[in-house]
Amino acid sequence: MAVRTTGNIKNGASPAVYMQNFLRKQVLENLEPELYFAKYGQVSKAENGYLTLSWARFDQLTRTVAQVTLTEGVTPTEVDATVTVVQATPVQYGMQVIISDFLQKTSPISSILELVGREVAANMMRVIDKVIQAELITNGTNVIYANGRASRAALIAGDVVTGADISKVAIKLRKQNAKTISEGCYVGIVDNFVAGDIRNSSSGLWLDANKYVTNGAILNGETGKLQGIKIVETSNIDTVASGITVYPSYFIGKDAYGIANWQNMETIFHPIGSAGSADPLNQRATVGAKIAFAAKMLQQNALVR
Repeated sequence: MAVRTTGNIKNGASPAVYMQNFLRKQVLENLEPELYFAKYGQVSKAENGYLTLSWARFDQLTRTVAQVTLTEGVTPTEVDATVTVVQATPVQYGMQVIISDFLQKTSPISSILELVGREVAANMMRVIDKVIQAELITNGTNVIYANGRASRAALIAGDVVTGADISKVAIKLRKQNAKTISEGCYVGIVDNFVAGDIRNSSSGLWLDANKYVTNGAILNGETGKLQGIKIVETSNIDTVASGITVYPSYFIGKDAYGIANWQNMETIFHPIGSAGSADPLNQRATVGAKIAFAAKMLQQNALVR
């Protein structure tokens, strides 16, 4: 997701421009490396003036060999093509941090902006990825529960994701003709605890990323792969309370979900003295960020959780 900066500047052009560019750099550098779910969705940019973005998907045709075998001179029966339309509307998310005049007087401004920019980026990263997770866990219908359990409510302590479960996921995705994302592999985004369980139960089939023979690209957060699924670890998985704490995992094929982007990540810096009567003693500067987007499931066959 792109990042841009704006500001209401009254303290002189050159220092203000420097601060804006410095802040933008801090947010961008700290935001993008930490986005996991946002990287693997189909990103679409909404045009100005539109509140709804639509994806059109032609459902798979299922005619059999017998049905498409032609009889000489006879026109075959037409086939109806079904189009599924998925729509999204935006939600705007944002936050601001206040920097006091006293703090600015006692600390280097570049250090303040670096720290604030890093924390704003980290917080917004978590928000973006959790919004996408909420869509996937709410509307993703392909579910495999650990240890063969029939439902989330049936899970008990000790039911962990194993290498055998990953094998089931990979088979299911291939059987459903889900397209791969990276070098012929699907991507699995899992909690750090889950990744440890997978490594410990893979019967030697787990391959650490630092032991890959080929020189292909290693995904950010990728720690290894198993059964054609690259495992990406993150500490930002939303857990679910169901008798025990459940750590959902998401195994993704190409175009499983879409991300509709109405407003790129925007960082905003208001220096001390820019608020007028709202800050009569010129005590506060603010640093903030906002974004408007939405996430939607597109291809059920390309996601297993």
